[in-house]
Amino acid sequence: MSVPKLDVARVRPPQAVLALLPPRLARGLGALPVAVAPDGAVTVCVADATDFALRDRVERALGERAVRYVEPGDPAAFVKVLRENYPDAALNGTLDRPEELFAYMLRRALARGASDIHVSPDERGARIRLRVDGRLVTDRREPPEAAAEFVSYIKVLAKLDIAERRAPQDGNIDTELDGATVALRVATVPTLYGEHVTLRLLSQTARTQRLERLEDLGMHPEAFALFRKALRTPNGVIIISGPTGSGKTTTLYAALRALAAPDDRHLVSIEDPVEKPVAGVTQIKVDGRQERVSFAKALRSVLRHDPDVVMVGEIRDGETAATALRSALTGHLVLTTLHTNSAPAILTRLTDLGVPPYLVAGTLRLAMAQRLVRRPCPACVDWAPATPAECAACGWDATHPPRVPHAVGCPYCGGTGYAGRTAVYEMLPVDDAARAALRTGRPPTIADPALTLRGDGLRKVLEGETTLAEIAEVIDSELLP
Repeated sequence: MSVPKLDVARVRPPQAVLALLPPRLARGLGALPVAVAPDGAVTVCVADATDFALRDRVERALGERAVRYVEPGDPAAFVKVLRENYPDAALNGTLDRPEELFAYMLRRALARGASDIHVSPDERGARIRLRVDGRLVTDRREPPEAAAEFVSYIKVLAKLDIAERRAPQDGNIDTELDGATVALRVATVPTLYGEHVTLRLLSQTARTQRLERLEDLGMHPEAFALFRKALRTPNGVIIISGPTGSGKTTTLYAALRALAAPDDRHLVSIEDPVEKPVAGVTQIKVDGRQERVSFAKALRSVLRHDPDVVMVGEIRDGETAATALRSALTGHLVLTTLHTNSAPAILTRLTDLGVPPYLVAGTLRLAMAQRLVRRPCPACVDWAPATPAECAACGWDATHPPRVPHAVGCPYCGGTGYAGRTAVYEMLPVDDAARAALRTGRPPTIADPALTLRGDGLRKVLEGETTLAEIAEVIDSELLP
């Protein structure tokens, strides 16, 4: 009997799949459920698929579900993965203890590449959710008493006031886990049913380290050339737009690292909060609650410290916008972000904030927008010719339809069909045409469709970097019929 082999070190089973087998039974038998197919069949990894006594116990535990068996490619790794997914605390019934639950959820978040852990209270206790590839996934549910103890434990680790439950609080946790230091940013906020806690994972994992260089951000050569050209200008403003969680800070940090490489310039960043240390950059944290150090105040002060490059984490008001753009007139390069839906909308938004059009035209070098889209899982991606409707929506030749990827789902991606994310960029260089539009009050346009979010997204679909479903959901809902 030929049994498929599974690279168990890459398996990321969701909690709902793990819950199909009781922890003590799973560990005792050496059986790990790894995925549930659309038809309801469960894929179970066992050390020996020819052990029919083991298979009988697994199938009785799973009831009427069909079972498909796989074997681990590395038996030693299988033992480790089985213990990680069904820890001793789960067998002993002590997983609801706050210290055990914290370590378990942290391991699961790191293993699944999550960016955040959310503890969301409701009338039945709390859901613990992980944000994986930009999507929140419920991992487990805790009853009210265990949830309250878990929140209090997190607040103690973050050195927050555990008696204060009616005001938001912010803190940080640096903890050791399996011999490595894990850095977390903690934020609490009171809700109807208790405190909601969000933990942002700030650790320098292999995934984040791969995005430290400009060359690794996934920009198309034409867009990359425009960005590098703007960064090489001695003065001016570069603004990146996009919703929260679209990777703007990652792009800005990569730009700062590139600018800091010669070590002959003074680089300063003003952030709220400081996401992570960047070598060679003087980083300043804004005090958003007391307003002792606002973005505008910090920027005015920084300009007296002889900076060459200034990064302002976000333009939130007209004062900050005007100060940032005027600082470019005095010979500084300014990098910042602004919340708009597109790159051309940045110019309009600046004038709405009260910045004179002549100042925008004279200082802005590049307006950018970006979004994050999920990559199809390479282990299960399905390629198929685009349909006539898809060709019509995307402007492709229906007589020779291109092959495009589709998400399927497998044990390696937790059944989602996606693994990791990439960025889609939009570039508007502020040239004579854009300046003329500003002077006449017309909205500027991007002449090259390939430099728009839609154009870059469709290009990444054809390159297999994402799917049409993702582009339709994140950028343009009209791309799918």
